[in-house]
Amino acid sequence: MPQKFLWSLGGNVPGGAGVNAGGTEEVDAITSAEVQLAEGVSTDRELALQIDDVDKLAFFILTSSLNDGSVEVETDTATRTKLTGPVILFGEAIKLFAGDLDKIKLKNASATTAADIRILMGSKLG
Repeated sequence: MPQKFLWSLGGNVPGGAGVNAGGTEEVDAITSAEVQLAEGVSTDRELALQIDDVDKLAFFILTSSLNDGSVEVETDTATRTKLTGPVILFGEAIKLFAGDLDKIKLKNASATTAADIRILMGSKLG
Protein backbone atom coordinates (compact mmCIF):
# COMPACT_ATOMS: atom_id res chain seq x y z
CA MET A 1 0.00 0.00 0.00
CA PRO A 2 1.56 3.32 -1.03
CA GLN A 3 2.31 5.80 1.71
CA LYS A 4 3.20 9.47 1.70
CA PHE A 5 6.59 10.55 2.94
CA LEU A 6 6.52 14.17 4.11
CA TRP A 7 9.77 16.08 3.82
CA SER A 8 10.98 19.56 4.63
CA LEU A 9 14.31 21.31 4.45
CA GLY A 10 15.17 24.70 5.83
CA GLY A 11 18.23 26.74 6.50
CA ASN A 12 19.20 30.37 6.55
CA VAL A 13 21.59 33.00 7.67
CA PRO A 14 19.92 35.48 10.07
CA GLY A 15 18.96 38.49 7.99
CA GLY A 16 20.38 36.89 4.83
CA ALA A 17 19.97 34.18 2.26
CA GLY A 18 18.04 31.02 2.99
CA VAL A 19 16.15 28.08 1.60
CA ASN A 20 12.89 26.55 2.72
CA ALA A 21 11.33 23.72 0.75
CA GLY A 22 9.00 20.85 1.42
CA GLY A 23 6.75 18.35 -0.22
CA THR A 24 5.52 14.81 -0.30
CA GLU A 25 6.82 11.73 -2.02
CA GLU A 26 4.62 8.68 -2.54
CA VAL A 27 6.50 5.46 -1.86
CA ASP A 28 5.66 1.78 -1.54
CA ALA A 29 8.21 0.93 1.15
CA ILE A 30 10.35 2.74 3.71
CA THR A 31 13.64 1.16 4.81
CA SER A 32 15.78 2.42 7.66
CA ALA A 33 19.13 1.40 9.09
CA GLU A 34 21.08 2.58 12.10
CA VAL A 35 24.62 1.79 13.16
CA GLN A 36 27.06 3.17 15.69
CA LEU A 37 30.67 3.50 14.61
CA ALA A 38 33.12 3.24 17.50
CA GLU A 39 35.73 5.96 17.86
CA GLY A 40 39.24 5.48 16.51
CA VAL A 41 38.63 2.46 14.28
CA SER A 42 40.87 2.64 11.23
CA THR A 43 39.09 -0.03 9.17
CA ASP A 44 35.88 0.23 7.16
CA ARG A 45 32.63 -1.14 8.49
CA GLU A 46 30.40 -2.57 5.78
CA LEU A 47 26.69 -2.01 6.14
CA ALA A 48 24.51 -4.28 3.99
CA LEU A 49 21.57 -2.26 2.67
CA GLN A 50 20.63 -4.89 0.03
CA ILE A 51 19.39 -2.33 -2.52
CA ASP A 52 20.67 -3.55 -5.88
CA ASP A 53 18.51 -1.27 -8.06
CA VAL A 54 18.73 2.41 -7.14
CA ASP A 55 16.29 3.21 -9.97
CA LYS A 56 13.54 2.06 -7.60
CA LEU A 57 14.58 4.48 -4.85
CA ALA A 58 12.57 7.68 -4.50
CA PHE A 59 14.91 9.13 -1.87
CA PHE A 60 18.05 8.33 0.12
CA ILE A 61 19.00 10.16 3.33
CA LEU A 62 22.13 9.50 5.40
CA THR A 63 22.88 11.40 8.60
CA SER A 64 25.74 11.24 11.07
CA SER A 65 25.96 12.56 14.63
CA LEU A 66 29.49 13.73 13.71
CA ASN A 67 29.70 16.26 10.88
CA ASP A 68 33.30 17.36 11.28
CA GLY A 69 34.71 15.23 8.44
CA SER A 70 35.82 12.38 10.69
CA VAL A 71 33.14 10.02 9.34
CA GLU A 72 33.69 8.73 5.81
CA VAL A 73 31.28 6.92 3.48
CA GLU A 74 31.96 5.03 0.27
CA THR A 75 29.59 3.26 -2.13
CA ASP A 76 30.29 1.19 -5.22
CA THR A 77 30.79 4.17 -7.55
CA ALA A 78 31.29 7.18 -5.29
CA THR A 79 34.59 8.61 -4.17
CA ARG A 80 35.16 8.15 -0.44
CA THR A 81 33.48 11.19 1.09
CA LYS A 82 34.05 12.88 4.46
CA LEU A 83 30.70 13.84 5.94
CA THR A 84 30.28 17.48 6.91
CA GLY A 85 26.48 17.31 6.87
CA PRO A 86 23.66 15.01 5.79
CA VAL A 87 23.44 13.34 2.39
CA ILE A 88 19.94 14.00 1.01
CA LEU A 89 19.16 12.72 -2.47
CA PHE A 90 15.94 12.37 -4.44
CA GLY A 91 15.23 10.52 -7.68
CA GLU A 92 17.90 10.52 -10.37
CA ALA A 93 20.41 12.25 -8.07
CA ILE A 94 20.78 8.99 -6.11
CA LYS A 95 22.69 7.53 -9.09
CA LEU A 96 25.32 10.25 -8.64
CA PHE A 97 26.05 8.74 -5.23
CA ALA A 98 25.74 5.01 -5.99
CA GLY A 99 25.09 2.56 -8.80
CA ASP A 100 23.78 0.14 -6.21
CA LEU A 101 23.39 0.21 -2.47
CA ASP A 102 23.87 -3.46 -1.78
CA LYS A 103 26.42 -2.37 0.82
CA ILE A 104 28.21 0.79 1.82
CA LYS A 105 31.49 1.28 3.67
CA LEU A 106 31.66 3.56 6.70
CA LYS A 107 34.59 4.63 8.86
CA ASN A 108 34.91 6.88 11.90
CA ALA A 109 38.37 8.43 12.23
CA SER A 110 37.51 10.40 15.39
CA ALA A 111 39.82 9.35 18.21
CA THR A 112 37.37 10.45 20.92
CA THR A 113 33.75 10.26 19.76
CA ALA A 114 31.53 7.45 18.47
CA ALA A 115 29.27 8.28 15.51
CA ASP A 116 25.60 7.39 15.16
CA ILE A 117 24.69 6.81 11.50
CA ARG A 118 21.08 6.79 10.32
CA ILE A 119 19.87 5.92 6.82
CA LEU A 120 16.33 6.30 5.49
CA MET A 121 15.26 5.20 2.02
CA GLY A 122 11.95 5.19 0.18
CA SER A 123 11.28 2.72 -2.63
CA LYS A 124 8.80 2.50 -5.46
CA LEU A 125 8.17 -1.14 -6.18
CA GLY A 126 6.27 -0.79 -9.44
